Amino acid sequence: MKRKAIIKTTTSKNLFYLALISIVSIACGSRINSKKVENFNTMEGVWELSEFYHLANGDTLIVDTSKVQHKIYLDGYVIWNTDPAPDATEWHAYGTYTFKNDTIIEKLTSTSKSMKSDVNTYVIPIERGKNSYKQVNTYKNNDTIYHNIEVYKKIN
Repeated sequence: MKRKAIIKTTTSKNLFYLALISIVSIACGSRINSKKVENFNTMEGVWELSEFYHLANGDTLIVDTSKVQHKIYLDGYVIWNTDPAPDATEWHAYGTYTFKNDTIIEKLTSTSKSMKSDVNTYVIPIERGKNSYKQVNTYKNNDTIYHNIEVYKKIN
């Protein structure tokens, strides 16, 4: 009788440990999977411009794949820079950002002189890929509607 009780207790313990290991494995697995999804739903990282298009009323005026520009998103902050323009005009900015529903909202608190304006909040709709995203900035000057299309690839 004692031998049956010992075997029953050992089997019960083994089943308990097996169940415990299964629960922990499932919990860890879903946490890892949710981190993968979470990382896709964040802009955190260093992004490099790979393509730039400038359109006016739907017509392409400029296509540039050599322009050097970077954006860094980290802990709710954004900083970006680009090579100076041919006339040596500097273009860079720093501020905070949020990302939700395929839209980045950048609130710039420090900008180069060339960017100074009454507008410091930019709502930027994006199309997100696994390691890239495309943003389209739209603005109007007189009767002309301009689009700057920037395609970034993630480099970290």
